[in-house]
Formats: sequence, structure tokens, C-alpha cells
Amino acid sequence: MAIMKRSIGPISLMFTAVSGILGSAWLFGPYYAAQMAGPAALISWFVGAIAMMIIAMTFAELTSMFPIAGAQARFMLFSHGSMTSFLFGWIMWLAYAAVAPAETMAILQYMGSSFPVLLASKNGTTILSTLGYIVAGIVLFAMCVINLISIKWLARYNAMVVWVKVFVPLIVAVVILSLAFNTSNFTSAGFMPSGWEGTLSALSLGGIVFALTGYAPAIVLAGEAKNPQKTIPIVLGGSLLICFFVYFILQVALIGAVPAGSLANGWSHLQFAGSQSPFVGIAENSLHQHWLHYLILVTAVITPLGTAIIFIASSARVAYAMSENGFFPKSMETLSKRGVPFWAVLLNFIVGMILFFPVPGWQGMMGFLVAAFVLGYAIGPLALLSLRKQVPHFPRRFNLPVFKTWCFMAFFFTNLILYWVGWDIYSKMLIGIILGLAVMIISRWRHHRDNNLDARTSIWAFIYIFGEGIISYLGNFGNGIGLLPKDWDMLIVAIFSALILYLSQRQALPAERTQAYIDSIKDW
Repeated sequence: MAIMKRSIGPISLMFTAVSGILGSAWLFGPYYAAQMAGPAALISWFVGAIAMMIIAMTFAELTSMFPIAGAQARFMLFSHGSMTSFLFGWIMWLAYAAVAPAETMAILQYMGSSFPVLLASKNGTTILSTLGYIVAGIVLFAMCVINLISIKWLARYNAMVVWVKVFVPLIVAVVILSLAFNTSNFTSAGFMPSGWEGTLSALSLGGIVFALTGYAPAIVLAGEAKNPQKTIPIVLGGSLLICFFVYFILQVALIGAVPAGSLANGWSHLQFAGSQSPFVGIAENSLHQHWLHYLILVTAVITPLGTAIIFIASSARVAYAMSENGFFPKSMETLSKRGVPFWAVLLNFIVGMILFFPVPGWQGMMGFLVAAFVLGYAIGPLALLSLRKQVPHFPRRFNLPVFKTWCFMAFFFTNLILYWVGWDIYSKMLIGIILGLAVMIISRWRHHRDNNLDARTSIWAFIYIFGEGIISYLGNFGNGIGLLPKDWDMLIVAIFSALILYLSQRQALPAERTQAYIDSIKDW
């Protein structure tokens, strides 16, 4: 069996994480966050950055222990067994596979300001026209080809693109701050016009959490990184700090640049000329800077393209890991001569083309993607807490201090974000999970798989996933029925988080079975 090559250096790995975070979210996130939260979107970015940093550090320790391909899909296998690993791995794979079409949609939506023939409108929602669908397919196929060339060339491409991703948004922010910054915008329609509900909802539906979850590829590609135990904690923390600064400056600039007349009906009804492509609209109609308009358009192609390429690589590695775990066809483990999971990359292309057809505009995909990513990130604190007990002496190059408190805070933030996503989105997540279970059952029946599902150690996972759904339904976000009293709902989420952490520890695998799973991994 071919083994993936460790060919990614620490700088390239940092660039990978930064590239994953600075994707299409800089093009749309500040605009949609301002619509939902007004100037208080600045608070949303702070809360999102803190939450993501706390969650990321749990993965820093786990990845320092297990620097293997598709690592995020395997941590739960080690701590809680096959069924739990499948539940979290399935939804995580769906999220990763959906990023490339979402980023491609962002490219075409921005290009639609100059080439409207690429887009159409259906019931007030932006969708791809027939020509747009063809162009999207060509773009997605080209990204898959780049992935198939080799992971080393992918890292080199990303290293070039990442500089554009960092400096162009900063240039855009500085120009806006210099030419069209109105401080009265921060107070004229209220600093927090939608209250805490809008400020917290902006985390999920405004694209903030989607932006900041982009460090995930650094975890998934750990199996192909040089000296990952030492570099990954620095990569995760450093990339989040760099990108938070970029996003925060962009948010300040956009709030200050909004034309005063656009706030007549409040931030929730914010619209201005060219707002379908927000920063292009500001550059062209408010600043009258044509050069900035074209710079943004070029970058609107380059930045989402880089993120999409990285997530195609990540999704393929997750499919590879889930195949090794016994849940995807064995063909997903087939590596090319260059050490790339060939069929897993092609699967990305097929899934992406399917997702393009019904996909709404960029914002329409954010809620589901955020819920999927965040549910996948629950793996960090859950697996770490168990593995500290199951394999206490396993080598760790990075040890998280006060790990029990840290894991609780990471899990609590995870569940809060899922709650803020709202019932409308989380109910679709439950449908996706049920679909995944059907796929697993059919796959096991057709391929006569008889590996142990570790059903007993997965009971808590079903309680968690469906219990979160009950809280979401009873809650105050996304068309929940509002039965939970406001201000007390966060306490309820905290108590539920503590209960699930307790149950997950009680139902974790015995230490000897955890060690057996670890020993079975082929690609150390």
C-alpha cells in the first residue's frame, strides 16, 4: 500500500491554514454580518475568534499525538469506536466537500457584477445560469486536476496565493478607511440594532464562524507535514490571529463606508448599489476607484479558488481516512504515483457538481456549512478528554494546560454556536445525519462488512446530536418555538454540554481497544 509523503514544510502548513481561513468570507462576511448585527458585528468577530482559538488548541494536542492523514476523521475512532467516528466523520466530510462549490459560487457571484450572464434569479435567490453551471464545472474540474498533480505542488501554489489573500484585503480596507470612512455610521442607526440575538446570529449566518473554521486543512494534512508535532500548535494559533486581524479591519472599513442613505431603514435592510458584490459596489459607486474595482474582482477569483483547492485536498484525505475506518469504499484508499488519493479527489468533483445545481447564493450555504463544521469540531474536546484517560502515557509534543476546563469551554462554545445557527439549519443537519446512517447501512450490506461498530460506546453521541436538536427546536434562534427563556438558554446549553461530556467519558472505549485502533494505523 502506498504511503502519503511528508512533503509540507512548516511555512507551507501555515500558508495552508491562512489560505483556508481567508477565502470567500472576506468578500461577503463583513457585509452580511453588518446586516445582521450592525456595528456590533465587531463584537461578533471577537467572540468568534476566541471560540475558535479555544477549540483549535484541543486539536493542537490531538494532532501532536496523531500526525496522520485525515486525522480529524480518526480521533473519535480511537476514543469512542467505529459508529461514533462515522457519525462525526460523515457530516465533517459533507462540510469539506461542500466548501469547493461554495467558494466557486462566491467567485461567480462576484464576477456576476461584470458578467451577469453567469447568474440567474429564482424566487429572489441568486442561482447559477446554464452558462454559469458550465463555467463552475470547468473551474471545479481544474481545481481537482491541481490536487491530482501532487500535494507538494499544491503547497507551492498556495504559498503564492496566500500573499494575495492577506495583502489585497488589507489594501482594500486601507483605501476605504482613507477615502470613505464615516464614524457616524457606528451610532446613527444604533451600535447593536438587533440586540444580542443579531450579534450572536451573525457568528453563524453572517459567515464569521465559517471564515474562522478554515484552519481545518492544517489538521487534515498533518500526515503529509514535516515535524507536525512541533509546528501544528503554532500554525493553528498563528493563522487565527493573522486572519482575525484582516477580517476585523475589513469589518471596520465596511461599516464606515456604507452610504448614509443606505441606513434609512436600519442595518437589517442594508442595501446599496452593487451590494451583490459588496466591496466592488463600494469601490465603484462610493469611492469611484476603478483600479480598486478591478483589483477586487481579480482577487475575488484568486482567494476563493485557493481555499477551494485546499478543501478539495482536505475532503479527499477525510474520505481516505473513513475508508480505512471501514465506512467508505476501499477505492478511496487508492493513491496515485504522486501519493494523492485519486478516486477521493474525483468524488469531490461529482459531489460538487451535484451541489451546484440547487445551490442558492453564498449566504444561503453558510448556515449548513457552519453547523457541519462546528459539529465536526466537537471532536476536539470530546476525543481529547477521553484519550487523556485511555492513553495517558502516549507521547504528546503539546500538552494543553488545565485540559478539563479547556475541553469544557471548547465544547460549550461549540454547542452555543450550534444553538445560534437555529432550528431551520440544524433540522437540515439532522436530515443529513440520517441520510449518512442510511448510506452506512447500505454500504455495509453490499460489501458484507462485519467489523465491530462499537454500538455501546456510541449511545451518548446519538443523545448529543438529537438532544442538541431538541434544544434548538425549543430555542429562540432560526424559527425555534421560543419556549426556552432568554438569558437562561445559555445556562441550559452549558448544563447540557457538561452532561454530554460526562456521558462521553463513561462510554469511552476501554484502553486496550483504543490501543488496538491506534496500532492498526498504517500511515504514521
